[in-house]
Amino acid sequence: MRLSSGLQGELDLIKKVFADEDCNEKNILEVAERLYQEGEKNIYARLLHIMCHLRLEATEARDTWHNIIRHRDFLEKKLARHTGFRVAMLDYFVNESHEIRNPKVIEIHVYAETARQAAVDELTGLYNRRFFEAALEREIKQAHRHARELSLLMIDIDNFKKINDTHGHATGDAVISALGRLLKRSIRREDTACRIGGEEFVVLFPETSADGALVVSEKIRTEFANLNIEGCTLSISGGLATFPGDAQEAAALIKDADQMLYFAKYSGKNRIVCFANNKRRHIRYPLQWELSLKRQGGRNGQALSQDVSIEGISFEFEGEATPGENMDLSIAVDTHSLELPVEIVWVDAAQQNKRLRAGARFLFPSEENARSLREQLPLGFEAELERHAE
Repeated sequence: MRLSSGLQGELDLIKKVFADEDCNEKNILEVAERLYQEGEKNIYARLLHIMCHLRLEATEARDTWHNIIRHRDFLEKKLARHTGFRVAMLDYFVNESHEIRNPKVIEIHVYAETARQAAVDELTGLYNRRFFEAALEREIKQAHRHARELSLLMIDIDNFKKINDTHGHATGDAVISALGRLLKRSIRREDTACRIGGEEFVVLFPETSADGALVVSEKIRTEFANLNIEGCTLSISGGLATFPGDAQEAAALIKDADQMLYFAKYSGKNRIVCFANNKRRHIRYPLQWELSLKRQGGRNGQALSQDVSIEGISFEFEGEATPGENMDLSIAVDTHSLELPVEIVWVDAAQQNKRLRAGARFLFPSEENARSLREQLPLGFEAELERHAE
């Protein structure tokens, strides 16, 4: 697995500079100078952070590095014996610059493994939530700096509690581990996959549009559903959001992807929902209302809502529908019926159990009907209007 961003760069540098366990200090100095001459102007700052955990600006770090070399030469002359760069570095920071007060000595390879383990989820080998949050901030800064897109996928394993309850926690762990392996082999080297909760995962797709991320996400969803683990029925739901089209900040991007994941869950599961394709001016609520349905020609029936907003509704019913068709929906409210005339906007052609999914916009004949609908939606929705308008 690729360790991305800052941690990856740090571990790569450790491997490059400190690869030899009997690491020759002359080699460290030569590699540092060569990398600097090749254009890595921040090399001294990076090395000092690895070796001492001090964060210095590039110019200050280079000056400090050469101060340590001069301090080493001074110590060797005074002591009349070899001192070494790292011993001189420790003495310099403790007794000369006083930037370190309580030093701790540790093998660089032990540090590298400790740093790697601190960022990795033990069960899946993917990154953890803490790493994800830092990586997302860095990737957004990079995307903003270079005017590139960044897509975020949030995934949740469907019916995971049922898997645990029916097959046991060992099987649940096997399912989580299998999804982790699937994510590793499905993404590019520059992508970042993390496990951020029990059965929750995220993937960062740098330099990737919503359409491009959706192709990979659908591939992951399909392959996961085809896995055979203890006879479990497996599926995942996911939400996709893209910088900068959907959001310009990390928190907003997470919110958008999470909202789409939520929508994928309550609209049937086993699907990936893209924010760019599902923007509405008002929040959708996962309300399951039993509806009476009237159609032209006297064809009546029953329907079940899946989500409702102040502007529209999606629902399931038996039969057929065509975009542009008008229908009358109604729900029982206290002692009367709330009439909801609608126009069909979209129809899901994938039928299950002879039931059709459709989305419709409300055609309010009166303000009274609109007010009655507002009263049925959760309290406070007026203050939660989405930032994104159509």
